[in-house]
Amino acid sequence: GVAHIEAQSVADCYTALGYAMAQDRLWHLDYMRRLAHGQLAEILGARFVKQDRLHRTIGLTPSARAAAEAMSDEVELVLGAMAEGINAGMMAAWDNLPVEFDLLDYEPELWTPIDSITIWKWRWWMLTGRLEVIAQREACKRYLSEDLCTAFLAVEAGEETIVPGDEPARSGGYDSGEGSNNWVVGAGRSASGKPVLATDPHNSLDHPSQWYEAQLTVPDMDAIGAFYLGTPGIYLGHTRHTAWGLTNHASSARDLYVEEVGADRLDHYLEKGEWLSFAVEEQNIPVKGQDPHPLQIKRTVRGPIVNDFVQPIEEGGDPPLSLRWSGAGPDNGFAAMLTLMRSASVDQVLTALRQWPFPNLNFVFADTAGRIGYHAVGTAPLRKSPWLGFRPAGDPKHQWSGAWSFDDLPQLVDPPRDWVATANNPPWPGHGPYTALGNWSDGYRFRRIRERIEAVGKLTAADVAAIHADALHARARELAPVLAERARESTDEAIHPLGQILEAWDGAYTEDAIGPAVFEAFWDKWLKRIVQIHFPARLTGLVASKAGAVACRLLLGEEVSWFPPGSKIEDEIQSTLMEALDWLKEKIGSGPDQWRWGRLHQVSFPHPLAVLNDALAPLLSPGPYETSGGTGTVRSAGFSTAHPFRMTAGSTYRMVVDMADPAHALSTTTGGSSGHPAKPV
Repeated sequence: GVAHIEAQSVADCYTALGYAMAQDRLWHLDYMRRLAHGQLAEILGARFVKQDRLHRTIGLTPSARAAAEAMSDEVELVLGAMAEGINAGMMAAWDNLPVEFDLLDYEPELWTPIDSITIWKWRWWMLTGRLEVIAQREACKRYLSEDLCTAFLAVEAGEETIVPGDEPARSGGYDSGEGSNNWVVGAGRSASGKPVLATDPHNSLDHPSQWYEAQLTVPDMDAIGAFYLGTPGIYLGHTRHTAWGLTNHASSARDLYVEEVGADRLDHYLEKGEWLSFAVEEQNIPVKGQDPHPLQIKRTVRGPIVNDFVQPIEEGGDPPLSLRWSGAGPDNGFAAMLTLMRSASVDQVLTALRQWPFPNLNFVFADTAGRIGYHAVGTAPLRKSPWLGFRPAGDPKHQWSGAWSFDDLPQLVDPPRDWVATANNPPWPGHGPYTALGNWSDGYRFRRIRERIEAVGKLTAADVAAIHADALHARARELAPVLAERARESTDEAIHPLGQILEAWDGAYTEDAIGPAVFEAFWDKWLKRIVQIHFPARLTGLVASKAGAVACRLLLGEEVSWFPPGSKIEDEIQSTLMEALDWLKEKIGSGPDQWRWGRLHQVSFPHPLAVLNDALAPLLSPGPYETSGGTGTVRSAGFSTAHPFRMTAGSTYRMVVDMADPAHALSTTTGGSSGHPAKPV
């Protein structure tokens, strides 16, 4: 069940929260802190060495220690009380520790406030690191003309911006299946006469969940929602008077710099005309069943060298790349979260968000007075040059010069249309210096949210909640008829049945539909065909996911000089349909009766130990279950084609709050509160 904690002091309240988390999730707490500190290989083996190397190299633990030195008195009190509670829960369970400790034959160490901050820093990195995005743009710069690079880096459905405008956004990224949705309808659109807010984050699917739901009630605070496990702030939730939801705001918060090293001085780099020694730190990573793994971390004034974690663009390897990341500073953000948990109005929500240092997020919010709004938050560096890819370390115009102010970030408060929504899509129209560097998702999920909101005069809380389950993909709805026509026109009768399937399909990724498997098989092959025209084969996996804008334009017959002269787009499409058909037959089955979406698109919630040992899956990992949705639907259900259409990411928490009655808000989280295998989810 959900923990409801009432106390007379903040310290007592957080001690109880820590105790409750330990009761329900003691091993998961230890797993999360080991993940963040880079200590998983010690208990799980060599498979986790690379991940440990990354988290140690980017410096999550040192950054957390610096943040602890700078934290406010109240944050220090809260983290200390929470650690006391976790440790008390640990001691109470010492003679009967969760089964994972027995299976792995180790015991947990006492919890510290540094552990909570480091876990939170890892969340920051997971949302904002994404070094492959910079590598994608470097590859575009290397292998495409300026015109083709602009076309390639465009965003699909760019007219669907969070803040409406008169032109589409012209740059962005793609929908990976790990994004989020949120929306709020105003009092004038609500059947209750008060705003209704909905939110759902999309992340990788694990068991237990990353979220821990609880209510905290003290004399100056009464808030309930989803805590990121091991941390003290409600990430998505509400008070008696306000509610908030969030999505990732994919503005650029890090850069990779090409460092200049001397041919005979490889241990030095050039900085403002002076040769400086790399700062070098030697570590040994404990590895279960093996000798410790040596790790050398090299740093410049900008940050660590991270080539080991970036796919090389040059065939022989890239020069040293240093990372500068906004999340590395001595901040923790918990003070802003505590202020948010005390808010009683939209104005007070905005006061809390003004304090928010990181990560960069899209907040939507509402209050019982009838106000609604949207505001981006976080630290987006100011740069003099909107550069693509790796930046030259020695050029002053590529260094950071402060950050965008809170008042200059995208925002929309009490809009005349009486609703706001975000879906990781571009915040503003056009191609300004802020949006040009962002990795915004396409606008398809936002389009469906907008269509659903605007299709109903007055929405009930149930109407708002039902949008979560929308499984229609706006891309498929637009492109499936085009593919159907191309298949019917083909002289190769083998692909005519694909045309019939696509023609009869409405673009909804429902469990009984066959169209999703056909469309997604084609789309995967089409993206790869497109990138192989201009990029070397070794970079196909890096750049194919970014080809959506060009892929869509080519299918719709728009002029893009992508294929070699003399190529016929009709032939390219029909060849790709044939390739998709061959893949479906080889990987899935010989006929459409085997291509039903629910049969292929199934969800499991893998426990970390079950990933290592298949025999543990029935005990530790719920699933598999048939499920609807796909990558890019509001009912987000990202999948892999390596394991055909197996779901890999999706909604991990959902909440709907009618501000006419916040006490009866609805919420759900994958796997429930308990992490104990014997307890039902």
